[in-house]
Amino acid sequence: MFPALWYYFSGYVMIRVSGFSMERFLNMASYRNVYFWDVDSRGTGFTMKTSLAGLREAEYCAAKTGCTLEVLARGGLPARYRRFRKREALWAGAVCFALVLYVLSGFVWSLEIEGNERLEEESLRSACAQMGLYPGAWKNNVDMDAVTEGLLAQFHDLSWVSVGMDGTKATVRLTETIEAPEVVEKETPSDIVAAKDGLVLSISAERGVPLVKAGDVVKAGQVLISSQITGETEGETPYAAQTAAAGSVTARTWMEWSMELPLSYTQKEYTGEEKVDHILLLGDAAVDLIRPSAEENCHKEVISEGYLSLGDVRFPVGWRKVRLRYYRETEKSRTVEEAKTELESSLRQKAEDYLRGQGVLEDMNIQYEIYADCVRAVATAEMTEEIAETKEKGADAGNESSGENITAGE
Repeated sequence: MFPALWYYFSGYVMIRVSGFSMERFLNMASYRNVYFWDVDSRGTGFTMKTSLAGLREAEYCAAKTGCTLEVLARGGLPARYRRFRKREALWAGAVCFALVLYVLSGFVWSLEIEGNERLEEESLRSACAQMGLYPGAWKNNVDMDAVTEGLLAQFHDLSWVSVGMDGTKATVRLTETIEAPEVVEKETPSDIVAAKDGLVLSISAERGVPLVKAGDVVKAGQVLISSQITGETEGETPYAAQTAAAGSVTARTWMEWSMELPLSYTQKEYTGEEKVDHILLLGDAAVDLIRPSAEENCHKEVISEGYLSLGDVRFPVGWRKVRLRYYRETEKSRTVEEAKTELESSLRQKAEDYLRGQGVLEDMNIQYEIYADCVRAVATAEMTEEIAETKEKGADAGNESSGENITAGE
């Protein structure tokens, strides 16, 4: 490996030596330490490669032995330099390209924020921009220590911030404080009310007085566990007190959804034809230089993406490859029974999404309405869920129920 690199940088030639004294030529060249490689026998001569210094010795040996030496080609870095040294436009373009890359590498081209869960990324980006850190900012003008201190001062939910620069990409890494546990206020009087209409299945009061029992039908906003506590002790007058009621109430509830499905629809079918689109990346901008002629009816998928880098320096110039998968739209139709099956599955999934693991879907009654071009389904779901909701004393009496006669369309 090392000799190949050495001869590439120092230069080499390919020669052809012919004559009737080839043995004497090779012996004399070997005696004078001339190095040959890629030797190939052709007729009465040989083709081989040697260094530029070896060429002078080979010419001397050929003259002494009466052989003919012909230079077939020159290779290596010196030969390439001689080939391109008179192309001023090429060298000027290379110099300009290097200068442009150097200038562009002095800007911040992308900003990434890592570690935020509760804080919104847009708020953090806006705060960074106010302190001089944003895509397009000159890197030398960015005071990373000032950005770190500014973020800690502006956002009290941050316990640690680190601002780093990797080439043209700025990264803000942060750690949020541990979310404070919810404080249950036991001093402020509050009732437990029904969040929606339902049939009470069970009630458990941790604090307060339960006003309903299993089997009672309750309305949304009705008090289930009262904060008003009354009592009396032997030999003393009756007393009354208020507390922050707490407890759980499980009830049977009902909700209605509606959904319709057309009997005729359009379906995508992939043709198997694929193309690759090449996109030039300049910072956060994308320039589509080699756009395929037809982009309609195709699904796009990013194959690879990367930016030029040299060590730790990341240049704002990159390349993205996108695969285009073409499809055709075909008109399809479904039967009424197929539509009913799909509607039932969708409605059950909608009910499960509504409960989100906080309740159980007990039963679902679906009524279908069949039209010329579609099937409409109206579902009444019977569920078991928690309906307890805390309401402070003195709060507005109005309490809108989210569970009564709600209709959801697709």
